[in-house]
Amino acid sequence: MQAEELKGRAVLALSNAETIGHVEDVLFDAEFRHVLGFRVKRGGLFQKAQALLRDSVTAVGPDALTVPSPDVINDEARFADLVGASTLRQVEQTRVVTEGGELLGTIAHLAIDEDARMVTAYELAASLKDRMLRHEAEVVRAEEVLHLGEGGIMTVANAVGARLQAERNA
Repeated sequence: MQAEELKGRAVLALSNAETIGHVEDVLFDAEFRHVLGFRVKRGGLFQKAQALLRDSVTAVGPDALTVPSPDVINDEARFADLVGASTLRQVEQTRVVTEGGELLGTIAHLAIDEDARMVTAYELAASLKDRMLRHEAEVVRAEEVLHLGEGGIMTVANAVGARLQAERNA
């Protein structure tokens, strides 16, 4: 599934069978490899979003995330595990470059496992030409990432660039 598919899903408390909010954002570790938690919007329009640790989620369903009780949601600052977490928007603006300095593209989407715990791949933004020709999206698998640096740059091996080029030409 794509990480952005989680946005808008209800968060349900099993203890009282109530909707306690909706997922506003997905939070990732500094390496963009693990889902650490979620920002959850509760109540009114001007109410500040709060945080939910991924480990507090009982299940991730097609329509909702379930949690044991409403008290697992709290101010983000109260969760030490979320210090330095990256938002989905931050991840999606990361540039992917080979070790040799070839810009492969910018991350457009993140694929995550069905349990919403691990990032499995990074889908690159397609050019207008590729979208018009309906080419398949180029994907960098999570295990192909070498480093994630400051300033929104992810490095991969030169072989990843060669693989993507071969797929384009196929």
